[in-house]
Amino acid sequence: MADVRTTLQFLIMVDGPLTAAELLDLIRSRLPDAVPYRRDSVDVCGNLLEINPNEDADRRLAATDEDDYLYFRWRVELTPMDDTIDERHQIGLARELLRAIEGPQARATVCAAFEDRV
Repeated sequence: MADVRTTLQFLIMVDGPLTAAELLDLIRSRLPDAVPYRRDSVDVCGNLLEINPNEDADRRLAATDEDDYLYFRWRVELTPMDDTIDERHQIGLARELLRAIEGPQARATVCAAFEDRV
């Protein structure tokens, strides 16, 4: 049986000109309950949110490939830290983060076991 935390983890792939610090500031400004954790990470809604560069980032493929999100610049990784978190909570958080991130400077895609319900 899979660890519940593992099945509730999710990624948001983000593309755009934002630096990691700018992306984190954007998230923190739109989710005021996000508490700084360490560089490029926050504690938000019972999850550790970390921003990491995507090692496979490729501007050309992000613009042209059918699976463009695989080549987006940033991986926003969310890991539940609270045992009371359930899938419904994570779906709501994923929606809220998409609304916070997407805009004229960034596009985003959720990658999760529950992505079809976001």
